[in-house]
Amino acid sequence: MGKSCIRFKKLKQIPFGLIAELTQKITVNEWIALYEENIKK
Repeated sequence: MGKSCIRFKKLKQIPFGLIAELTQKITVNEWIALYEENIKK
């Protein structure tokens, strides 16, 4: 979905705790609604 890709060179650099915390802050339906609101038509 756009420019949300993040690349890590080493597995140990991935902040799994932070990723888990951030994904809990918004539901899938909220994310889809936000995406659809802001998509260029």
